[in-house]
Amino acid sequence: LEAEAAVFQRQVMSDLMMSSMTLGKDEAVAKAVVDAATSKAAALIITLSTSGNSARLISKYRPRCPILVLSRDPHLGAMMNLHRGCIPFLYPHPKPATGSDVEDRFEYALKLAVSTNLAKPGDAVVLCQGAQRSVRSLTTFSMATV
Repeated sequence: LEAEAAVFQRQVMSDLMMSSMTLGKDEAVAKAVVDAATSKAAALIITLSTSGNSARLISKYRPRCPILVLSRDPHLGAMMNLHRGCIPFLYPHPKPATGSDVEDRFEYALKLAVSTNLAKPGDAVVLCQGAQRSVRSLTTFSMATV
């Protein structure tokens, strides 16, 4: 924590933003997630992840708020502890045989955020996930209020 406080965050972010390299689709969405969270003064970023890739990409752009990572994989939690600002949680329900349970997982994550004091009712949060099947991706995000 002390070392993190000594880093000139504005300079780091300025360097990241001014880099001339073209961003890939996932990188662009991750940067947009952090920009939206900063602009809205979001209390939390919530990401659904099977590989940890989305949380890793979002963490790279150093958001000012924590990143709640919800996954069905218990091993992912250990990996997420290595990335700045990531707080991993295990989703206890199995994957449905048919259909998608994205809304259920986001609802579970919002309740978890309130119960763990990561967010309180009325706070702005960013919800993000990858929508492509069988591809490790970060494709969509939205703003919500707890």
